[in-house]
Amino acid sequence: MKDKTLDLTVQPEDDGFHLQDHVTGDFEWWYFDILDQSAGCFLKIVMHIGTDPLRRRVFPQLAISVNTPEHQESITRAYRLSELEADTRQCRVLVRNEVKIWAEPANLPEYGIQIDIREFTCKFRFTAETEGWKPLGKEIQHQSEKKKGAFAWVIPMPKASVEGDFTFKNKIYKIQDGIGYHDHNYIKVDREHPLYVDELVRKWYWGKCYAGRFMAVFMDIHTGVGNMRSLLVTENNSILHSSNDMIDCSVMSYGFDESLGVKYPASLGIQSTDPDFQFRAEFDFDRILDRKDLLEGVNGAIRFLIRKLVAKPAYHGILATVKMKIREFDLDGFGNFESMVFRNS
Repeated sequence: MKDKTLDLTVQPEDDGFHLQDHVTGDFEWWYFDILDQSAGCFLKIVMHIGTDPLRRRVFPQLAISVNTPEHQESITRAYRLSELEADTRQCRVLVRNEVKIWAEPANLPEYGIQIDIREFTCKFRFTAETEGWKPLGKEIQHQSEKKKGAFAWVIPMPKASVEGDFTFKNKIYKIQDGIGYHDHNYIKVDREHPLYVDELVRKWYWGKCYAGRFMAVFMDIHTGVGNMRSLLVTENNSILHSSNDMIDCSVMSYGFDESLGVKYPASLGIQSTDPDFQFRAEFDFDRILDRKDLLEGVNGAIRFLIRKLVAKPAYHGILATVKMKIREFDLDGFGNFESMVFRNS
């Protein structure tokens, strides 16, 4: 008999490559970020395999967001699929001699990242401080009439210590007190009847925060048939609470991004609806870490028509201050959240 606990336990292959038999419409991400308050740095490194907005091809792309006391910049580098090497059994991703991301077996998982491109170089070591989290199980199947698609989200490292350095604009930055995070997700569409991501998902909010001995990670995905919502709370790096569909996530206020011509959530409220677990977190805007027009690269006339008649798809990553209430504790903390909007309604 199959051990059902394995469905909720992070396995090495969960962080492996899932798109080896890819079709147009598929996506896969290996996401890492680092927050070092003492150095005043926030980094986001994403190795992304995805479909272009007009659904013509699938290709790998490296996306890096760099925030230092002196600079704020986003870097992207596109590659050919033939330049990508990835392991289905574990996290091991290689692109040319420019990108290397890998997991190492240990009592607590460790990951390494090495990037060597003209604009940015780095060497980082992530060491897990909390166990992995897989709230949705292996994957969730979705269907709309004949159209089908699958979505998976796994968090091998909800919290990690990070050491290493990076070079940007001819300056070397040392990371010594970095807090790291790593998750991995993919969307696979049916070959005959694809349910594309913007048909499956209208928008999502995701975020995490740290306050003293507590940490929280949340996700709220809006689909055409309802929401998928998950919450993880740890205390002293041990899981205190894990749940699905037992939170409310609400936008408390909006800002307006003049450069993209869209609004974005400036503050979010996360409230547990579990009667046995009192929790609330309020994320308040500090600054925009990065932004992206999801129609970037689309022909101007087509882009105008889509934005005018269909949607204004956009991504925003936001640094935040956080007020958290857990049981009888009122805490001040910090964190980040993102808004990914495919459809405006």
